[in-house]
Amino acid sequence: SPWDPSRTEITLVISEWFFDRSLNLIRSLDSKDHPFSKVIIMIPPSATNDHDYSIYTKVPVTLQFRDAPDFMDLCSAEVSTEWFMITNSYHLVANHVDLMFTPGKFVPVIPFTPATYPFCLKYPYCNEIVKLSQRWNPGHKQVVQDMDMLYNTIQRNEFCNEW
Repeated sequence: SPWDPSRTEITLVISEWFFDRSLNLIRSLDSKDHPFSKVIIMIPPSATNDHDYSIYTKVPVTLQFRDAPDFMDLCSAEVSTEWFMITNSYHLVANHVDLMFTPGKFVPVIPFTPATYPFCLKYPYCNEIVKLSQRWNPGHKQVVQDMDMLYNTIQRNEFCNEW
């Protein structure tokens, strides 16, 4: 694996809609082989949360109250590490997380799925994304998987400042 956790830290940002749905993910984190050195849980401003996450994981966990709609967690999360990934509280971390990079250049690979029926078109949201994208690019045939995307925090900040 090209990822060197002694040189570079990565944060896992979790979008949470209640106050405790992310507990399953947090409780299982230490039993997984993953690169995450920090966790940020994005929670709604109306949620109350008094969990002591240190009893569930050795990874430092920070709660951040959402100050924008949940789809803006990508831009709103106060990430201090160079890299981060985002998921939601309904997911779990895989038993082994190996980040993909191009050989030699340390450039992250963008995950995608083919815009075909078994992988995308049978799901209404994915089908709609493909139809919209084909309005400006009729040959469009791939859909980016943002939940497995590795984001560079500086580039995210530049993008979100423009957006």
